[in-house]
Amino acid sequence: MEAITITLNGVEVSGYPGMTILDLARESGVEIPTLCHDPHLAPSGACRLCLVEEEHSTGLLPSCITTLRPGMVVHTHSPRVKEHRKTIIQLMLASHPDTCMVCDKGNHCELRALASEMGIGLVGFKKIPQLAMIEEVNPFLQRDLSKCILCARCIRADQELVVEGAIDYAGRGFTSKPATLNNVPMEKSECTFCGTCVALCPTGALMEREKPFHGTSASTVDTICPFCGCGCGIRLEVKDNRIVCVRPDMSSPVNKGALCIKGSYGYDFVHSPDRLTTPLFKVNGSFQKISWEQAIDRIASELKRIKAEHGTDSLAVFGSSRCTNEENYLLQRFARIALGTNNIDNGSRMHSSSSRVGLGWAIGSCVTTGSLDELEQSEVIVVIGANPVVSAPAVGYALKRAVRFKGARLLLIDPRQTGLSHFAHLWLRPRIGTDVALLNGIARVIIDERLFDEEFVSRKTENFAELARSLKTYTAERVTKLTGVPGQDVQLAARLFARAERASIVYGNGVTQQVTGTDAVMAMANLAMLTGKIGNRGNGIFALQRESNAQGACDMGSLPDFLPGYQCLDDAKARKTFEERWGNHLPDNAGLTAWEMIGQAEAGNIKGMFIVEENPVSGFPSPELVRKALSSLQFLVVADMFLTETAKLATLVLPASSFAEKEGSFTNFEGRVQSVCKAIEPLGDSLPEWEIIRRLSSQMGYPVPYSSPQQIKEEIEEIAPLYQRMEYADLEADERGPASLRTNHSRGKRLYGGPFPSGFERFSAVEFVPPDESEDGYPLTLLSGSVLLHAGDGTISSQSWRLRKQSPHAWVEINETDAKDLGFNDGDAVRMVSPAGSVSTIIRVASTLPPRTLFMPVSFQDCPVNGLFDVALDPRSKSPSLKRCSVRLERIDAGG
Repeated sequence: MEAITITLNGVEVSGYPGMTILDLARESGVEIPTLCHDPHLAPSGACRLCLVEEEHSTGLLPSCITTLRPGMVVHTHSPRVKEHRKTIIQLMLASHPDTCMVCDKGNHCELRALASEMGIGLVGFKKIPQLAMIEEVNPFLQRDLSKCILCARCIRADQELVVEGAIDYAGRGFTSKPATLNNVPMEKSECTFCGTCVALCPTGALMEREKPFHGTSASTVDTICPFCGCGCGIRLEVKDNRIVCVRPDMSSPVNKGALCIKGSYGYDFVHSPDRLTTPLFKVNGSFQKISWEQAIDRIASELKRIKAEHGTDSLAVFGSSRCTNEENYLLQRFARIALGTNNIDNGSRMHSSSSRVGLGWAIGSCVTTGSLDELEQSEVIVVIGANPVVSAPAVGYALKRAVRFKGARLLLIDPRQTGLSHFAHLWLRPRIGTDVALLNGIARVIIDERLFDEEFVSRKTENFAELARSLKTYTAERVTKLTGVPGQDVQLAARLFARAERASIVYGNGVTQQVTGTDAVMAMANLAMLTGKIGNRGNGIFALQRESNAQGACDMGSLPDFLPGYQCLDDAKARKTFEERWGNHLPDNAGLTAWEMIGQAEAGNIKGMFIVEENPVSGFPSPELVRKALSSLQFLVVADMFLTETAKLATLVLPASSFAEKEGSFTNFEGRVQSVCKAIEPLGDSLPEWEIIRRLSSQMGYPVPYSSPQQIKEEIEEIAPLYQRMEYADLEADERGPASLRTNHSRGKRLYGGPFPSGFERFSAVEFVPPDESEDGYPLTLLSGSVLLHAGDGTISSQSWRLRKQSPHAWVEINETDAKDLGFNDGDAVRMVSPAGSVSTIIRVASTLPPRTLFMPVSFQDCPVNGLFDVALDPRSKSPSLKRCSVRLERIDAGG
């Protein structure tokens, strides 16, 4: 690409074809004022403040939309340019209210800052009538269009970043304004309240509603969002040790200046009045406050007693996919050294264990094989068993951008209509539980039509012949009979995916929380390997994660069968490395998985448990069984921010710090490792989990040589293979945002490292196992899943008063035809009954579901849908099925 040289303010500078004057000026350190421009949005030239003078042109040129031409002579601050800019600002102020002193935007107002910089005080132009404040009833944002300068940042953010289309310009001339369709209130529009428009608005026209502090915050800290596995960068504004506002980190490569409703407005859980602030000890069924010294001493004494009386494997530890990498690393060390057991697992067992097992078996890597940037470059994208628009919004935004602006073709596999359905090039709606049959059918078409990558298959894989033989029974007719998907659609999907130069597969809990989840993951890996769509740019398998550090918790060895970095327990060399580093012998027998711990507790073999930031009573199937098992323990200690249903069963409860009160790192679903930075002091006497574990380990006679998360991180880098290849940028937060761990070959993440040491990836012959038929008396199929306003099991999102206010109660969705046939109306109270249990909720009639199918969110603590599920485990991953079950609906009369 040949450089283009121009003269900028008397200095020769060079740029590349397609580069704008504004881009080159900023790259050269020359600041040109703008109000409509944002690097994440397409340039529009709306505000005209970026006008520059070019000697070969008679008029002034908008630098944000004028591309470079050889020989240009540009002046960015000539007298003529300055005069025009000053006039533009004065015209804007003429239609702007004189309320700067009381405007919540304060010193963040870009219009005010530019006026001050240009020395503009009183405006001589006649004032233009102003639009009125718009009344809103939502708790998230408010609009005061009297302050709108028509920069269109909000509209472009809505249409280009989050690709929602909720707002656009309405009216002409002086009546022009950003508005929803038919000018309805935001809460009645398509708006998802992601907060991106508020973050990008240069004035006070769009502001956060019901903020805890009105004014300019004293300090800001860049960190990582604690809700889902996307790992979005956020900027916390802090005043008087309180988070008063959250904005997107504009430099984050993950969210690119956008957030979702949880990321923007769910932060108030940190200051919930229900936060635990002091250790609690149960005496005669009631909790009493005790000191940290008393708590640590009692825990250590009880754990040592149980260990001495019943052996090391009578103890178990359940770690958290919400704790930092450093905390998970320290926790598994505590379990293996201080307690002497491999009975350690983490919360990701409930929702993503099938990914780790399936991908590990097939491609030799337990992680997603590409980045979000690479996903957005794909020509064809398969989305199966996932609704990222609500469960992983940053991924949803990327998918919609890829389709809308880059011509990607989306192959959506989902029985439900979701936010991606309207973007789909091909939408397949298989019968629930038939994913493996459909994937096998697609694979057979690829082989039969010789669409597979013969060179890749022959040189880099094994077991191809076995796979081909196993697929012979998956004829088009049989696949259609099993799945309900027409044969021509199966063929079209296969051809689109195989013929694309760059293609990716995205999947989520809709696959991994099935009994056959591991089989489905292997079947997806088969498709990627058949077509060579793995390990290179624009191709890959993307396994979404539900929690903020589900990937990191597993990477750190919070697993019963792996040491940090997925090193096997029976690997003598790995064991020796850790034993020498830690100065103690490691147990060599594989430990218990999360559900096996519950089973052994019920059987009386597990006597004591330490549960950190997890809530199995609300997250596991058969909660009454879980409650009974945990209640039977001789000693249960729980560290958490809140007194959860699980914590209520504990002998001793420890108050844990929130993400905003500690240092460390999270690993997102891409494998990107990013810094979590402390913004406020811990509330009350709460402590970060790493400090709790450090104190407890020392009290048990196994002191650890760490005084900070930084020291733990340094040890991780030395002995965890996946993290040894990291090349670190500055891990301290700076003005550019949270730095990321960097590999030598990728921007801020560790990549899929290739196949097994042998150099071969492994095809798997996976057979379709029909789902259980509906039992007599339970004619409907219930699907559980995520919703936009809550995260995971709702433990922390339910503590956000704004999220709770907007979505306070659970519901069950039902198909319109089924509702009519069963005599139900919207809002009716019902009891939903399964063979395992029952819950009471209300009906929502929807057009998004197939017949005889219901949907219910998993995130409401007062209506735990997990109570409807019996225990059925994936035989490979040992994760329970929490996605579908058979139910019936019973009407609840108004009288009870």
